[in-house]
Amino acid sequence: MKKNKFNIALSLVLIVLTVGFIWINSAIPGEESGEMSEKVREIMERVLAFIHAPSGLTVFLLEHVRKVAHFVEYAVIGAELALFWSGLRPGLQGAWNAFSAVLTISVLDETIQLFSTARGPQITDVLLDTAGGTTAILLVYFIEIIIRSIRKK
Repeated sequence: MKKNKFNIALSLVLIVLTVGFIWINSAIPGEESGEMSEKVREIMERVLAFIHAPSGLTVFLLEHVRKVAHFVEYAVIGAELALFWSGLRPGLQGAWNAFSAVLTISVLDETIQLFSTARGPQITDVLLDTAGGTTAILLVYFIEIIIRSIRKK
């Protein structure tokens, strides 16, 4: 029981830190956010060159660095929420709770941008954020199903 409470507490801390990171970045003014994205783009370009990524993939990722960041950030929070809820509500209810939380966090994230200089909310970002979170949630739940079926045998 103590291990489960520790896992839940750890999950909550990670969720709060991740949501804080996402929301703080949304509050940054547009110009500063653009400069940060350019720095990330430069790092990604070096990493992709180092690993010899296919040129088509490299071009796509570098042209859409901000959108890729949205998807990845929400994949992280989606995985965290899926792990949290799977410990409290196994099965579809836990997955639904995780999905609902991802959607809520995404809508609030875009709402924060209403109050940032030179930024604004975009429904496409809500959709992309939710897609990233949902992908991770599904992945976590499929892995859990596989692990459970292996343990049964």
